[in-house]
Amino acid sequence: MAWRLICDRGQQVWKYLKNENSTEIYFDKQNLNSADKVYRENAIQLNYKPLNIDESQYDKLKIPIFNEQLLSSAVKSTLNAINYYRSLQVEDGHWPGDYAGPMFLLPGAIITDYITKFDFTEEEKYQMIKYLFNHQLSDGGWGTHIESRSTMFGTVLNYISLRLLGISFNDQRIKNAYKFIQREGGAMYAPSWAKFWLCVLGVMPWEGVNSLFPELWLLPQWLPFHPSRYWCHCRMVYLPMSYIYAEKIVGEISPLIKQLRNELYIDKYEYIDFTKYRNSISPLDLYSPQTILLKMLNFFTNSYEHIYNRQLRNKASEFLISYIEAEDEHTNYIDIGPVNKFLNMLSVWHSKGRQSKQFELHLNRVNDYLWLSEDGMKIQGYNGSQLWDTVFSIQAILETGLAHLYTNSLNLAYYYLDISQVLEDVKDNIKYNRHISKGGWPFSTRDHGWPITDCTAEGIKTTLLLHEQIFNCPRRITSDRLEYAIHFILSTQNKDGGWASYELQRSGSWIEWLNPAEVFKNIMVDYSYVECTSACVQALLKFRLEIHFPNHRRKEIDIAIDRGIKFIKKSQRKDGSWYGSWAVCFTYGTWFAIEGLIAAGESTESNTIKKAVEFLLSKQNFDGGWGESYLSCVYKSYIDHKQSQVINTAWAVLSLMSAKADSIAIRKGIQFIINKQCSNGDWNQQSISGVFNGNCMISYTNYRNIFPIWALGRFIKNNYIQQ
Repeated sequence: MAWRLICDRGQQVWKYLKNENSTEIYFDKQNLNSADKVYRENAIQLNYKPLNIDESQYDKLKIPIFNEQLLSSAVKSTLNAINYYRSLQVEDGHWPGDYAGPMFLLPGAIITDYITKFDFTEEEKYQMIKYLFNHQLSDGGWGTHIESRSTMFGTVLNYISLRLLGISFNDQRIKNAYKFIQREGGAMYAPSWAKFWLCVLGVMPWEGVNSLFPELWLLPQWLPFHPSRYWCHCRMVYLPMSYIYAEKIVGEISPLIKQLRNELYIDKYEYIDFTKYRNSISPLDLYSPQTILLKMLNFFTNSYEHIYNRQLRNKASEFLISYIEAEDEHTNYIDIGPVNKFLNMLSVWHSKGRQSKQFELHLNRVNDYLWLSEDGMKIQGYNGSQLWDTVFSIQAILETGLAHLYTNSLNLAYYYLDISQVLEDVKDNIKYNRHISKGGWPFSTRDHGWPITDCTAEGIKTTLLLHEQIFNCPRRITSDRLEYAIHFILSTQNKDGGWASYELQRSGSWIEWLNPAEVFKNIMVDYSYVECTSACVQALLKFRLEIHFPNHRRKEIDIAIDRGIKFIKKSQRKDGSWYGSWAVCFTYGTWFAIEGLIAAGESTESNTIKKAVEFLLSKQNFDGGWGESYLSCVYKSYIDHKQSQVINTAWAVLSLMSAKADSIAIRKGIQFIINKQCSNGDWNQQSISGVFNGNCMISYTNYRNIFPIWALGRFIKNNYIQQ
């Protein structure tokens, strides 16, 4: 294979080696989730050695020996699983993996490439075309994410992307997509985010979108609807959108753009009154309908566009571009996510020029978002999930009680923990509405720099576990760094006792009435989540027990834990479950909730735990596994997957073991996990497991290894202790 992944301090960059033979890896379209074969096959070829341990060596290696068949099988399965998984670890200590899935991310990169002419390589373009066609559905369209039905959001943007990448209108696959768009009434029925890109590209006039009212950013921050109060992802997307709208940036109107104007609509482009379609959206896409309040606001701001003051608009543009430049510098030009990355890049191209230093620095970070799998090259939902996957990987291995066999791998992972912690606050953090950062851990890399509550919590917990369990752990993460991390955690607890993702909740849920993105819910506010809350509670509990910090902020920590536990209990649904906002779905949320409650001393006989156990047991399938569809996230009601899923099963079994629940159900779940394991120690990739904003799924290809190892390890350890 000619592609290699180069990793340096978390940064992941795919390189095409022209002097090596290029071979295609087959993508099985029966499962639209990649198995990450390109990276994994390279890593296995370089690092994997078949496990060569038999039971005669167990005693010497301090491996538990059981006469009972299932326990014996669990030990062998665990050893095989870790042996395989550690071969995927890279030299800086993290585990790389595919973190893609949304189908609206790559188009933003391709459109920005086309307008600014920064040019992806021919090899990259080939793989992008492969990716887009691999995920085209039988009706000619594309979904909002890889498992969804066709939507106008996915179809319009990916149709355009393929045309920009050089695919002819006469290609039958393009014709199929064209027919889909025509059947749905044309591109004017795409949602607002798609329309925005159409305007930038020049295939829709700016009159086709509702005003983004750039002057809003100049209003006093004490106003309850000021953008500084938005969830940071929403804030950082609408920041460059507002600048681009203020400047009415449009790329060159090339012959191809003129062709697209004729292809995307039913009527002739010149005769369409696009103002009539600003609020038009296909029922295929509508997840968060416009409220009456939003429609009233749009009427006001659209009217304002006819009378706005040029001086005031220029002042708004100046403020917005200065804010964009600050975000670029704070994140080393990675930015908080891929949508605002390419919008910021486009803004800098317009403001500073194609030859500017700032644009060059943006170019240097484009490849941080690219990921290559057997389905092709895509844009990830972040610059990776490096820290998140690494802390869970460490905890899974430690749970087995076999850490002494894997000290090299664990020490390497500890190195990544060390180099990824954020060690300073960003410059002018108050001016640019940033919470404190010092001591926090990000989701991906230190260069990215946005710390997250649960990532920080898992970083604290994992660090303390390694210090406790690994004899030769280098302990580079010092006491003062852990204290800064605790300070970050305490500073982010909301008034309701829970924790949100990045920052304190800055507005009430009423502001969702102004949500302009019809395809997502709950994007305006950084709400408290049961997963983040449980992680923070567990970290505080672990820190409180640490002998090196006997009295450090003890009273504050005690109060924070108590409030967090109350939030978790209050969030339990009537059926005993908890909704998972960041993965699929009730099995995930319930796992986090139970772990937090049990860690805090909740009795397994309490009504809260009993109801949760009853819920989980009611969802176990005949084969012993649990299987949850991503539609559970969308509809907020448990929806069975047609097949049991290894990841859902691991979460359920972990929960039941924490709750000391039905041993028969646990054993059936463990047997299911063992039965699904491949001979090399891996598990096959099943359905998508991550989610954000209710309606968009995202991949975590390492989850299929992490959580089965964790579940098997707990099963072994629990039974070993009992004996």
